[in-house]
Amino acid sequence: MTTVEKSTGYRWLVLAAGCLAICSIYIDMIVYAPILGEIAKRLHVEIGAATNLMMGFVLSIACVLIWGGVVCDKFGITAAVVLGLLCSTVPTALIPWIGDSFAAVLLARLVQGASVGFVFATIGPILALWFPPKEHGMASGLLIGSISLGCAIGVFVSPAVLAMTGSWQKTVFILGLPGWAAIVLAILATRKTPPMLVNGPAPLPSGAAPETMTYLSALMSPVTWLGSLVVFCNAWAMYCLYNLVPPYLAANAPMGLGLGAEMSGRLSIAVTIIGLFATIAGGYFFDKVAKGDSRLAAVLGFLISACIVVILLPAVSANVAVLALCLLVSGWGIPFMGPSISAFILTNYPPSIVGRMIGWWFGFGTFGGAAGLYVGGMTIGRSGNFYLAIGLISVASLLGAVLVLFLKPSRQAALAAAGAEANELQPS
Repeated sequence: MTTVEKSTGYRWLVLAAGCLAICSIYIDMIVYAPILGEIAKRLHVEIGAATNLMMGFVLSIACVLIWGGVVCDKFGITAAVVLGLLCSTVPTALIPWIGDSFAAVLLARLVQGASVGFVFATIGPILALWFPPKEHGMASGLLIGSISLGCAIGVFVSPAVLAMTGSWQKTVFILGLPGWAAIVLAILATRKTPPMLVNGPAPLPSGAAPETMTYLSALMSPVTWLGSLVVFCNAWAMYCLYNLVPPYLAANAPMGLGLGAEMSGRLSIAVTIIGLFATIAGGYFFDKVAKGDSRLAAVLGFLISACIVVILLPAVSANVAVLALCLLVSGWGIPFMGPSISAFILTNYPPSIVGRMIGWWFGFGTFGGAAGLYVGGMTIGRSGNFYLAIGLISVASLLGAVLVLFLKPSRQAALAAAGAEANELQPS
């Protein structure tokens, strides 16, 4: 029995470790959103300023993602995952002691944001080293779907735990506990040598860029910069959708809909949990329907995400059932394109730099999320409502859909794809 055959089942344990790590850090990210009004009151700041607690988290993601992939490429998946989880769990554990100071909480959020930078960069290496190309869409769908699962758990459980404990600090502490379990699983599951390394370099996926491409040449490629701008729009839409819609639903009128933290948490499930199914469907769509064309799912995803603006209409916000349906539809878009974007990166860069390139794409792109939350918080503070902040989610989505149309494989990947196709046509 070969090493690959022995590791066939083990790769799912590795995938489970990655999924739990991503899920736990996004629970930590989103836990603030549905109870933001309570946090702002306890910290004696206005809600517009309180959004900086989300913006700081996302800004840190962007800064660390750019170089977080280096940790994964140089020191391995285990080091990157454990380091990332420690960045999230340790500040969360300290919140009950430092949670009376806005400055201290903001600093904790900056440290927490680094967690995503380290952990997210492992997605590419997990796929490239543990999964065959035919399973990249499905595996990346499960990994990226863990973002939505974590956010869904956070927005649903956070108001309930707040109601039981009466303390937002205890709420954050309790919801940070899954991160410690993720550390244990990561240490146990990801230290084994991947079969692709045991048996030498893995064959590149059909259409993948050759190993002659260096990190510097990849950074100079136009497709890298265009792709980063696509992710910039993607991150603006995603982080604003997950972090600004819950407080909009909860905030008292005329600032928001006045539904309260508990109802906001329930409705926000529509935005977040649907993303889990959307990423799985997006992976299947990429593998079976789009046949490896990353642009189709991305355009569809952006157009669907742009529909979020309809929740501002009185006819929609006045009917809870209609509002929930619109949130379900809007929440489908951004996660749906995730597997296609990850697969595009995998097939345009060689495995030796894929961790760093995922870090670069999503690191530079995540500045879009930080910018969206900063601009959103500023407009909320000045206008006293969420209208412009949510409207800009639709604007970013429409811009992303236009940019995707120009996103084409790099010349090296296109040549490799042509060669692979020619080989498949040769008679055996």
